[in-house]
Order: sequence, then structure tokens, then C-alpha cells
Amino acid sequence: MTDLAITVVFSSYNGEKRLRRMMDSLTLQDLPRDQWEVVAVDNNSSDSTGKLLRSYLDFLPLTVISQSEPGKSVALNAALEITRGALIVLTDDDIRAEPDWLSSLANCARKNPQFGIFGGSILPEWEIPPGNQPFLDWIPMGSTFAIVDGAVSGPCESTKVWGPNTAVRREALADIRYREDIGPIPGGHFAMGEDQDIVMRLAARGVSAYRCAEAVVHHWISASSVSEDWVQKRGERLGYGVPALFPHDIPSGPRIAGVPLETWVESANWALRAALLYPLPQSKKRFWAIWKHYYMRGYRAGIRRYSPQSLHREAI
Repeated sequence: MTDLAITVVFSSYNGEKRLRRMMDSLTLQDLPRDQWEVVAVDNNSSDSTGKLLRSYLDFLPLTVISQSEPGKSVALNAALEITRGALIVLTDDDIRAEPDWLSSLANCARKNPQFGIFGGSILPEWEIPPGNQPFLDWIPMGSTFAIVDGAVSGPCESTKVWGPNTAVRREALADIRYREDIGPIPGGHFAMGEDQDIVMRLAARGVSAYRCAEAVVHHWISASSVSEDWVQKRGERLGYGVPALFPHDIPSGPRIAGVPLETWVESANWALRAALLYPLPQSKKRFWAIWKHYYMRGYRAGIRRYSPQSLHREAI
């Protein structure tokens, strides 16, 4: 039985430009140092990520490990093997935590023993204030930027717990690990959803989720990602991961080139809408037609990769 309240786990690939603000915020945590630890993974970085992480060894209860195989999910699985905390806090290398972040999560878990998944608040920290960008009012901030603000504490759906501020009881996590065929990989097209997948599998085992609104982190949003073009193309990555997370929702029936005919029809519909609306001025209708076009392109690629083999017997 562990004597630590919390283990914070994260991985970083070439994170030297964003890591320092995160690590500095961890040094300011008000939870007594003998009650928590950090396990950080240098995931095959080619910059000074490893050196920067190790520079905090004297300032944090920190263990740094190296994982030469690229991929966030592979790196986090390596970290999970050596965690000791009763509560495993899963986060990213681009957050800045409030000083009471960990103590708030620990208190929340202690007061709500019937819950095994905990999600905190995630506020945007803009590299450059976005100004008047109408599309920001049209998009779901959760799936786009992993933002959870305005929420109140209390029971919540597991799907409302987002990656940069997720905590799971060690006893609930048990043998569950990240799927290594989804999640960020350097320099390649990847399926989103590695954080959602692990929470979904916990929920399928009957583990309930609770929102700890008082546990706050700030999620860095680069200026380059605050554009219609970036968000629309992110839809392709989201679509690519959906067949991996929800294989039973893939349409049945005949297939062409490995993709259900029904999906081809829907794809053509959105491609036509996007083409017709693209020359027109900015509008919500135009934005979502283009987003859906990219989403369907990713969804088709995801079906080819993740669809159960038995479905291919219906191919034409």
C-alpha cells in the first residue's frame, strides 16, 4: 500500500520551449512534498528536454525516465509502471498549474470515495489574446483546445474529463494502460483520443467520474492554432480517431476501397457543401461545412485502419 497521495505523470517530446512554465508551477504546489511525486518521460526528444527536466531534480520529488520509442501513449505506459501514488494525475507538458492544484485533487478524492475518476478545470492561456474571432464561439472548446471552464464541482459524465487535468485512483486504474496505436506521435498523422479512451474503459468497468472545479490548470494555446484553418484541419485528426474509439458505430453494408458506401455518400455530401461555401464570407455554416469535410476525410482513413476485420467481408 502506497504512502503517497499523488503521482503526476506526463511525457514530453521536444518540449524545452514550453516545459519551464509547467515545471515552475509544480515547484509552487502547496501539497507537502512527502505526499506526492512526479514521473516525467523524455520521449525520444532531440532538443534539451531531458536536460531541462533533470535540472528540477533538486526542486521537485521528481523521477525522469527516457523512452526511445516515439509516441505519447508508449511513454505514459512506461511511466505508469513505476508510479506509487494512490491518485494518478495525468497531464501534459503545456499546462501551468495553480498552487493548490494537487491539494485540491487530493481533497476532492478524499471527500468523494465512491468516485474513481476526477477531472479539474482547464482554462485557456493564450499565447496571443485571440481578439475578435467569431469561430471561437462556434466550436466545442473541449475537443478543440481541451478547455473546461465554467464547470461546477459534482458528479459528471466521464466524457467530460479531459486529458490535461485527469486523475484516476490507482486501484481503479489497475491493469488499464494507454492504447499505443492512438495518440500523438512525432511528425506523423495520428488518431486523437488516447486520453478519452482510457477514461471510457474505466467507465465501462463501472468507475464513476467527479468534477473538481477547484483544481485548476491553464492550458497553453499557441497563436498558430487560433485560426479557422487550423481548427478545421484538426477535425481530420479527430475523425481519424473516432473509428478506434467507437468501432461499433461504423456503418454496416457494402464497402468500396474498405469504406462503407454510406460513409462515401456522406463524405461526398460534405465535400460538395464545403466547395460551394468556401468562396463565401466567413460564417458558422461555412466553417462547419469545411470542418465536416476534413472530419470525414479523417474518418475514412480511420475506418481503413481501425475497422474490425469482420466488416471487410462485406466489401464490394
